[in-house]
Amino acid sequence: MTNRCDPCPMCRAGFKPGTVWMLTLVVSGLPTLVQAEEATVVILPADARLDTIEVRPTDRTPLGGETTAAGRYRFDARYIERFVGADGSVDGVLRLVPGLQFGEAALTPESLFDLRPESFSISGGRFYENQFLLDGVSISNRLDPAANTPNAIDDIPGHEQSQFIDSALIGEIRVFDSNVPAEYSRFTGGVVEVETRRAGSTPEGSVSYSATRSNWVSYRTFTRDWDPDSGTLPPEPPGAPEFSRDRLALNYSTPVGEASGLVLGINQSRSTTPEVTLGRSRSQEQENTNLLMKLTTPAGDRGLLDFSLGYAPYRNERFITDVKDSDFTIEGGGYSMTGNLEYAGDRLDQQFRVGLNYSENSRSAPKDFFNWANTRSVDWGRRADVGNSRQGGFGDLDKEQASLSGRWLAQTPGGQVGQIRIRHRFGAEVNHQRYRFQRDEDLYIFQNPVVNSEVQCRGNSDDCLQREQYFSTRNVHPADDVEVSLNETGLFAETTLGWQRLSGTFGLRYDHDDFLGNHDVAYRTRGSLDVFGDGRTVVRAGVNRYYGAALLTYKLREARAPFYREYRGTTQNIVRDWELDSGEGTFRYVFHDLNTPYSDEVMVGVQQVLLGGLFNLQLVQRENRDEFARTTTAVQPDGYRYYIMNNEGRSRYRGLSTAWFGEFGQTLVGLHLTYSETRTSNADYDDPVDATGSGEYVFYQGRRVRYGELDILREDFSRPWVANFSLSRPMGERVMVDLNTRYRGRHSIINRTGRVVEGNRIELPGGEVVYESLDVYERESRPVTFITDLRLSYAQPMPRSTLLTAQLQINNLFNERTHTVASGQSGVEIGRYYWVSLKYDF
Repeated sequence: MTNRCDPCPMCRAGFKPGTVWMLTLVVSGLPTLVQAEEATVVILPADARLDTIEVRPTDRTPLGGETTAAGRYRFDARYIERFVGADGSVDGVLRLVPGLQFGEAALTPESLFDLRPESFSISGGRFYENQFLLDGVSISNRLDPAANTPNAIDDIPGHEQSQFIDSALIGEIRVFDSNVPAEYSRFTGGVVEVETRRAGSTPEGSVSYSATRSNWVSYRTFTRDWDPDSGTLPPEPPGAPEFSRDRLALNYSTPVGEASGLVLGINQSRSTTPEVTLGRSRSQEQENTNLLMKLTTPAGDRGLLDFSLGYAPYRNERFITDVKDSDFTIEGGGYSMTGNLEYAGDRLDQQFRVGLNYSENSRSAPKDFFNWANTRSVDWGRRADVGNSRQGGFGDLDKEQASLSGRWLAQTPGGQVGQIRIRHRFGAEVNHQRYRFQRDEDLYIFQNPVVNSEVQCRGNSDDCLQREQYFSTRNVHPADDVEVSLNETGLFAETTLGWQRLSGTFGLRYDHDDFLGNHDVAYRTRGSLDVFGDGRTVVRAGVNRYYGAALLTYKLREARAPFYREYRGTTQNIVRDWELDSGEGTFRYVFHDLNTPYSDEVMVGVQQVLLGGLFNLQLVQRENRDEFARTTTAVQPDGYRYYIMNNEGRSRYRGLSTAWFGEFGQTLVGLHLTYSETRTSNADYDDPVDATGSGEYVFYQGRRVRYGELDILREDFSRPWVANFSLSRPMGERVMVDLNTRYRGRHSIINRTGRVVEGNRIELPGGEVVYESLDVYERESRPVTFITDLRLSYAQPMPRSTLLTAQLQINNLFNERTHTVASGQSGVEIGRYYWVSLKYDF
């Protein structure tokens, strides 16, 4: 029986009829013959036997399947299942991408219990300059994504991703590192696109549990150098961190009716870290939850509709070490709602996407911070052997981000004019975003206590202790409620032309937002040459421009009220009222008439079918211009000093990478090597990257310089030589072995030494003279590292076609040094450590 039908989605995707036929036999097991213009259903006798056909084309590797020379790496469910970590992150998958580098934090002890995804750079971009998409909707965070200091006064630790998605909910990951198509924008690094799972044709589910503990970790502790002639006691060795970390995942998918499908998932990760504070041990806790519901259903005869709801809150309960009454809670993450309609028309394939996202960074904390001197009634600091008796916190703070977006994408099926093949792809998108910064009450930071046994507080017991001490200065952070909005529009179009063995894609993209007010037009041009006409050797090249996103951090800062300083003294031992200190001047931000940062890219490479796999060699050069930097003014007549933002920042990246991916039966193999150089004039957009703010001064190479002038952030993600080898192979019917080895070449890094030197002279309002203390930073060389991770899985069939799988993951298998502790300094490094997992599939 033969029936005519419309071209199926697989045919429209470019599969050859024979290939579709083989894939249908293998994947579905149905005796169905699908061709480009018709489907033939062959009814076989009950005793008929079909030979097993295994299809392993190179198109299924991460490098394969791309027909327009885009620099795309595609990881389907097989790679996600085999290379994700037991912690639920996709770091193991992303490590397979050449030109993608993780930071030093990925190897520090904090990474063992921090539930946030590790940060990474793509093609030399800063880690917050990537574009993250979930089901086609941006989840990039534009609220201080580089802020990572938990105890910041006016900020909350952020992340470049506004939501942290568990790998169990992911069906496909696509990473673009060069030759990025025109439909993607607002990045100067790369693009990471994540698609959540769709339901299959049969009901299936799984329950899994993973765990690790601090006593499953081999730590190395180092003590800083000590001079016996210094007259000081030898330093105590640092203590290794204690923690516990658990992950629980429950996922279920089922067909609904004849053609629809439903996916339900709930995943939760928790970590607990005991820490000694004021002489006793207390726990700090983190919790990350993922909830997903996704419905897939036909929309008429030619459409497919996906509707998903997601909720991904993050919670961190902390305290400030050695500070009394300092417990605070940080909450992040949020929810998302996405609708996606794909429609296959006669002359035009279209896609409509609508997304609604809400995320927050909020802090609940005690109001006001007191840096008391150790006296009779406030002596917890002395009892805990710390300098002062500190108390309180930095108050409640709320930062919110909400967005509503829509995108339309269309593509012609492809046609031919003479001998020229032609296809068009075009679309438009709009985004509306709102950002809010809120502090409900004035916050006071009390400093410089004066011990005076005769002081009279006039009944004020908050910041003065009768006959003991009083505070002479305080910083006032006024209550504030600022809301800003951003509207973005984008238009894009690409035309792909093919003639004989040549193919070229010529595209343009237009972007506008009402914050910077610029009209940005970016060219996207790429092409390929099939050298011998058999698809085995393909030369690729491209010339592109990418415009970055507007970070609303600047707009919020400009609108916020600045903090100011007050001081007071005593008259005949009676404490006076607070007075405004106008000598130093507080800061305000000025941000206007600026260009949009952009990156110009030149790429050339070759792909070669080699040794049963696909080999890729490419050179990528990026010239980044108009990056945001700032200058600082002196105190102006209005009493303020101003941070004036400018476009004087620039950077350059050059990367040469080789990669090879192969599949042999059920064995997956990957290998890549990258050499890169990154130069920059400024480290970041001026937010702190550790305890030192970028505007503060430090001592480096014999000079007093601003911290923000050091290239710490860029160097962290730009090691010259990086290599990776991955292998996933079944050993028999029940055992699976997954191996990953990473090489990091020798490189230099700017590091904090722990030493302090005197800086400039400071004259206080009362006439007293003091000298500033400057932290000393030095450049040092880091040795070569080899880190190998191994995962062993054993699957035991159970009754009723269920499966029980036990996994042992051994990270840093050979217990190698990570070299994250600088030479001669104190610190802790992680060696070999274990994760155990148990999964039940039903």
